Amino acid sequence: MFNIDEEKDRVTKKLSEQYSQNILTMEEFERILEYINKIKTNKEISIIEKIINENTVEENNISIIENYDIMIPHSKEKHLSTFSWKSTNINPKNGYGGKFISVFGANRIIVDNLPIGRTIINVNSVFGLTEIIIPENVKIVNKIFPVFSGIFTPNVINNENVELPELYIVGKAIFGNITVLTVEEFNKQLGG
Repeated sequence: MFNIDEEKDRVTKKLSEQYSQNILTMEEFERILEYINKIKTNKEISIIEKIINENTVEENNISIIENYDIMIPHSKEKHLSTFSWKSTNINPKNGYGGKFISVFGANRIIVDNLPIGRTIINVNSVFGLTEIIIPENVKIVNKIFPVFSGIFTPNVINNENVELPELYIVGKAIFGNITVLTVEEFNKQLGG
């Protein structure tokens, strides 16, 4: 039988282990803990536990992203937005732009100077919103797994003969939205 208090204790213990291993900052720990304390259903436990499990450092600092033919190195470059708004410029290192998690919050990721070649970002939006602002000259590869969510990408026609930076977006959207906008589209939305 499902006991909500036992489940909260179990998930809190996992969260505490991550904090003690310096996987999470104090701010990230406190925000997720605050959400755990408000949980009332098994479904909410499942969602938050999935986010906590994604933070776990795996063997050899590499994890295989489910259903994708790509390997992503774990990075300390993690951006968590819980019940808040956060804006970040990505700073790719060795082809990895970081991990962005939005839980009942919003992340704005600004991509302005990607190197030629593939840059991977891991984006997870759970009851949240993630906006990715890109310049005109970036090729987008969308590998987001949506669950009751919206994934919106621009209709950009890239010249196949020109070598362009490639933004490879992986992750999940669960009851959340992930929107990719060009700088021009973003400025039009702002009225500029």
